[in-house]
Amino acid sequence: MTRALLWQWQRRGGGPKYTAELARALAARGRIETLLSVSRQAEIIEDYRALDLPLQEIDTYRGGREFIAATLRLPAVRAAFRDYLKRQRIEVVVATMSHLWNPIMVDLVARSGAKLVTVVHDAASHPGDDYPLRQRMIARELGASDRVVTLSDHVAAGVRANFAYPAPRMTVIPHGIFRFDAGPIPVRQAPEDRPFRFLFFGRLLPYKGLDLLMDAVERIDPGVSFELAIVGHGDLGPLGRRVAAHPRVRLDRRWIPEDAVAGIFAAADATVAPYREASQSGVLAASYGAGLPMIATPAGGLTEQLIPFGAGLVADDMTPGAFAAAMTRLATDRDLYRRLAGNSVAAAEGPLSWDRIAQQFEAVIAAA
Repeated sequence: MTRALLWQWQRRGGGPKYTAELARALAARGRIETLLSVSRQAEIIEDYRALDLPLQEIDTYRGGREFIAATLRLPAVRAAFRDYLKRQRIEVVVATMSHLWNPIMVDLVARSGAKLVTVVHDAASHPGDDYPLRQRMIARELGASDRVVTLSDHVAAGVRANFAYPAPRMTVIPHGIFRFDAGPIPVRQAPEDRPFRFLFFGRLLPYKGLDLLMDAVERIDPGVSFELAIVGHGDLGPLGRRVAAHPRVRLDRRWIPEDAVAGIFAAADATVAPYREASQSGVLAASYGAGLPMIATPAGGLTEQLIPFGAGLVADDMTPGAFAAAMTRLATDRDLYRRLAGNSVAAAEGPLSWDRIAQQFEAVIAAA
């Protein structure tokens, strides 16, 4: 049985949850000996520990001030990672999401005799979400990788174009669902005695298209009964005044802790992803996990997350008018809502379940 280490040192966001879900599914299937290397500062560290798998906890950092001090510890971190790979006789390392320290560590994988599988979430930086040398860092990770997994064909095309990575060593495995509560995924019903509730969730960054969303909201006929909740962390800039002034829009601007996410999605009837650019979306993955229909722009890999599974609407184009039309359809057509909600649950329990995702990873690990 292959000994595979899932390696992910991000502290919060989608990366830790993605890693925990994949580890849980691989362990449940029992075909791979699954180990973990994670950040001790991870927001979901207790979830990692509860998996009861061999676990290396690395002290990383919580912010810019700690980052400077943590950088001085990098030689010790390298030594700890190197020793863990050798001591645990790791055969394959799966880097489930990039971290600033990954490029400094990847050479240790080959030196230990293990193979490296890198999961690439983005082939290029999102506008407003970049940092110096990012592309060079990705190139270094890819250069050390024996195989690459992307979460969409859109990202796979970007990896080939931007980094000339060989296509035969690449595999596309879709983003598995994100659950934030226990029990069966609910089968949603359209509301009858209250406004339809749309949810925009996630970091408030320029590429997320909040200006497009607000333009769309302002175009919806006043006779359509709906509300929009914008929930996430970031700076709205000049758009903040429009958001605050709109009577149907509610803003909850903060970093949302893991234990608060389930309630936010439970209160919604559908999620919206008005992104101007996207690789794929963890918010859509969470929408599947909550049984919600979705609306997205035809940007990047979003269409791949929705169209094959019939769980949402993709706007006809990137204009506010097209997005407003999609929102209006979903809020007013009960049969459409019922069909999309049912398809969301079916996809979550079938092709996007972590058991199916883990099965595909097993094949990649075997081929590494």
